[in-house]
Amino acid sequence: MRISALDQLRIFDADGTLLGRLEELEAVNGRIERLVYGKAGFFERMTGRKVRTEHPWSDVARVDAQGIHLSR
Repeated sequence: MRISALDQLRIFDADGTLLGRLEELEAVNGRIERLVYGKAGFFERMTGRKVRTEHPWSDVARVDAQGIHLSR
């Protein structure tokens, strides 16, 4: 899977509740570290101001056609 395929995917918590859409992925040394999502993530993407709604990549349980599913 390409990173570009993740853009705007829906993000769900462990209970299946929709949290928002992926706005940004943050990487360090070529490894994905964090997901930034939702309206706050969109605002940050457009303005560059840090208004965070995020989860560490380690919280990702799976990625499928529905979206990104978190383990917690």
